[in-house]
Amino acid sequence: MNTPHPNHLFADQIIVINGATGSIGQAIAFDLQRQGAQLILFGRKSDRLNQLADQLTQELGAEASHRAPLIQTVDFSGAALEDYQTLTRAIASTVGRIDILIHAMGQGGQLSPLAHSDLLKFQESLHLNLIAPFALTRSLWPLLEPAPEPTATNEPRTRKPQIVFFTDRGTPAFGNAYTLAHAALARMIEQWAYETTAVRINGLDPGPTHSGLRQYRFPGEAKAERADANQLLPALHQLLLDDTCHGQIIRLQPDRI
Repeated sequence: MNTPHPNHLFADQIIVINGATGSIGQAIAFDLQRQGAQLILFGRKSDRLNQLADQLTQELGAEASHRAPLIQTVDFSGAALEDYQTLTRAIASTVGRIDILIHAMGQGGQLSPLAHSDLLKFQESLHLNLIAPFALTRSLWPLLEPAPEPTATNEPRTRKPQIVFFTDRGTPAFGNAYTLAHAALARMIEQWAYETTAVRINGLDPGPTHSGLRQYRFPGEAKAERADANQLLPALHQLLLDDTCHGQIIRLQPDRI
């Protein structure tokens, strides 16, 4: 095993980023790789995912031979149970465990009053923003939950495994299924935290952050009114390194919608 760099906060951590090609996912990927993590990246668009992997690998330089990111293109809108199981088996056979799972995936859905909702679009938004991250987490759970005894591919962990869901405070009106899905995510985090202490589960609500999703949901909002994705990284570090935080939603920019 390589000797961890003293400044690498996440050396030898295996980290899955779901939604890696979005603005927030990319910022997290570059940051955590620089902190020593081995990344596994999920994204919907293969061209953007491959481009991101190439950039990350190029940045690694000499380390690329043993720490290049692993990637998998996944369209969760059509994912079946077998697809989640295939992902889990692939990770299990390749790296044997997951230390951190980060959900940075989101889909804006329909922006309309609930009374005018398109049912199919409503269902799709609920699926992508709530059911898909739950299903992926549930499938990957055996790789997160600490094994009773370390195996050849499951070395002793330096920290308790954990999950971070990126959440959104939503809007009072016209958020449609997107707002409802994120309200359910917040409740799911709370419930899951009551049900287990083996894996730390928290949410991070970044507030208005520049991304394609934010632009879609607030097209009239100036870019200067939004935080850059890199500005949330210190809060993410603090959350990931705080062994006492469990079942919490950390809300940045609390005075903004």
